Amino acid sequence: MGRVSKSPWKRFLLLVPLAVVLAIASWAYIRSTSHTYTVKCSRLYQRMSLIAGDVVFDVPGVVEVTGIEYDGEGVPLVTFAALSDGTTDARVVPKAGVAVPDASQVNDFEHQESEWTLEVRDGAIIEGAVNFSGWEALYVSTCIFLTAVVVLLASMLVQLWREVAYGYEMVACGGALLFFLLQLGVQASLIANDLTQEWAFSEFILGLATMPESFVLLSLMPMAVLAVLVSLSNLSLIRHEGMRPVNLLGIGFSVVWLVAVLFWLNFGSALFHASVSPEVIWIADTLIGTAISFGETLLLSTILCGWLASRHVPNHAMDYLIVLGCGIRADGTPTPLLAARVDRASSFDEKCVAQGEMPATFVPSGGQGLDECMSEAQSMANYLVSKGTPRERVVLEDASTTTRENMAFSRKVIEQHAGCDVSKLRVGFSTTNYHVFRGYVCARQAGMRVEGMGSPTRAYFWPNAFLREFVGLLATKWKTLLQVYAIIAIFYAVAVYLLLLT
Repeated sequence: MGRVSKSPWKRFLLLVPLAVVLAIASWAYIRSTSHTYTVKCSRLYQRMSLIAGDVVFDVPGVVEVTGIEYDGEGVPLVTFAALSDGTTDARVVPKAGVAVPDASQVNDFEHQESEWTLEVRDGAIIEGAVNFSGWEALYVSTCIFLTAVVVLLASMLVQLWREVAYGYEMVACGGALLFFLLQLGVQASLIANDLTQEWAFSEFILGLATMPESFVLLSLMPMAVLAVLVSLSNLSLIRHEGMRPVNLLGIGFSVVWLVAVLFWLNFGSALFHASVSPEVIWIADTLIGTAISFGETLLLSTILCGWLASRHVPNHAMDYLIVLGCGIRADGTPTPLLAARVDRASSFDEKCVAQGEMPATFVPSGGQGLDECMSEAQSMANYLVSKGTPRERVVLEDASTTTRENMAFSRKVIEQHAGCDVSKLRVGFSTTNYHVFRGYVCARQAGMRVEGMGSPTRAYFWPNAFLREFVGLLATKWKTLLQVYAIIAIFYAVAVYLLLLT
């Protein structure tokens, strides 16, 4: 059985020297280009043949015009060069006789596009508080860094999959991969949409600051469909299995998600009517959007990992096969759901024996409920023997009442029976397909490396199983998840703050 690397996250230490190299390279590039700065004029001055004298300054000697070129549409591009530290306002004053629409015919934004506040600081030109030449180095560095993060996360996800290490670590890795893939896509779209042709740092920051909002808006329809489907599956589950709190997870999720999204959509306007400053509104809106998008990526990753776990089939024989229990009939025979779990383990073992491998020892796992005439383990053992399995190849674990106890108590039984530590044995388990991921999580908590296999069942069980693991992830790893969210949220809040300076 494959063993997971002791510290699969250590590879991310490579990001530290990469970040340092990219930061130094970006700084060097920006310093080499920041003594000049190019701006794009308003379309009002399209094909007007501007010259350097058509740009005037309220404070001379800070910058000078070194060239005026025209883009493909004939819009002037004015290049400034730094002369000395200071601040000046620059504006376009067309030649006499050139007809330019007056203020009553154009909007303020069009006029502002030909009026700039330029500051020279330590020989570098800064416009609009944040824009400067050479910022494209930051864009390239960010894309390189995000690509490295995505590659490392993808490699770790593949490693965990190959090593059959299904669990919350894989969910976290998959969620992070989805999150950073989206961020990389947003940055790449700046080039695809020609937003970087003006080389404005504010456009770069805008892409970062609006990423959470973009994700939530893009996910509205698929998440709404998912909410409807899990609610319908809960209705089927309640009809077949009865009204229990655990059978309402899908409906509960749909309500929480809908309330969160509606709150996010209306939060900004509510604060605006309460006379809260636009800066606070935008930052708060970003924090809420980040929380929603962060949760959605984790949920999608849980679904993906749960589905992959359910499809896994071990490619070699096991020393021990644990069969996870569930309810039995009044006469002590397994229910169809439980019988399917036993049959799945038995058929797998028969296939391995037919290929010349040694037969496994079965470990039926499950205690006796108050309404049951015998333990679930005993019921499964009787069923195995009736199907031809020798009694000496069956070892009971008949004290557990939960999946976590199934795995923890089964480990003790196996080690007592084998006379060695479980790490030296190949251990597998069989359960219903929607329950396989849960088995991996509980086995990991019990300190066992296992390989699971699932028996088929009705589709309406699936959504609740995925949601249960998602809730389990939040409950088990809430401190870690909160720390990760805080880091991401601070990053986007800073991006919004920089954008507000423009």
